[in-house]
Amino acid sequence: MRKLMLIAAFAAAGVTGTAFAHPEDEFGSSIPRGPSTGELAQEAINKLIVQKKLPGSWANAKMTKFDYREKNGGQYVLTYENPAIKLAAKRKLFVVMTTDGKFVSAGHKLI
Repeated sequence: MRKLMLIAAFAAAGVTGTAFAHPEDEFGSSIPRGPSTGELAQEAINKLIVQKKLPGSWANAKMTKFDYREKNGGQYVLTYENPAIKLAAKRKLFVVMTTDGKFVSAGHKLI
């Protein structure tokens, strides 16, 4: 069962991540780039699932919002929603990432 959850989590990350791919530059050429912030945030969620800090249903959560804030030199806040969670206060997850893609925190309240 655990292997199945891990496979599903990583499969979801691949599907979700393609929606946040980097656009081509203004001249139409494609420059190889690293993973997008959305992909890195999904990886962070998957790690939290493996560590049993989040239920497995978060692997299927959808990103609903992507914001920038000035706090600590600039951070991205990605908001995910999981309709499988019954308690409304726990249905949203805020994932905070640095502007260079490092995971800062995740929680149900934005601090």
